[in-house]
Amino acid sequence: MRERVYQIDVDGIVITVTKKRMKNMYLRVKKEDGSVLISAPHQMSDDRIRDFAKERIDWIRKYRQKYVKAGERKKEAPVLSKAELEAQKRFLKREVERLVKKWEPVMGVSVSGITIRQMKTRWGSCNVKSHHININLALLKKPPECLEYVVVHEMTHILEAGHNAVFWGYMTKFYPAWKQVRGDLRDEAAE
Repeated sequence: MRERVYQIDVDGIVITVTKKRMKNMYLRVKKEDGSVLISAPHQMSDDRIRDFAKERIDWIRKYRQKYVKAGERKKEAPVLSKAELEAQKRFLKREVERLVKKWEPVMGVSVSGITIRQMKTRWGSCNVKSHHININLALLKKPPECLEYVVVHEMTHILEAGHNAVFWGYMTKFYPAWKQVRGDLRDEAAE
């Protein structure tokens, strides 16, 4: 059976429904524009899809509002020249290098390299084999404690690759305020 795409209205919100070969129903709100999508099995009734959306309407509204606002902020943001972008990357890299120098002796780890780049879905990443960390340029727009949290978080991956109890134990030991700062970062998507 071929995919079928159509739209429904649930409490004033237009939802794009895609029926296709699948077992379960999935809901998502696109970060790019706040549009709402539901994927559902062919045999699922429209009433069941509508009920599924209504049960989650508060969640849908919250994330639509968040992503629409983020999209508006992006439109308002000035477009940087290549030289300005490179200057920002150099500035942030110096800040990250300063933090790495501060934390290496405390944590007993060594970072082999730092890359600053624009990332869409993460604030940072760490190659646990090479000990190289990547930091999202968008952290430049966040309070300093957010940058420090991400640097410590990525350096902690050198000690423990996964996000398990051992990892969070290290985070609590080294950066006790991590829960608060992570909460602040999660309130805003990586830009």
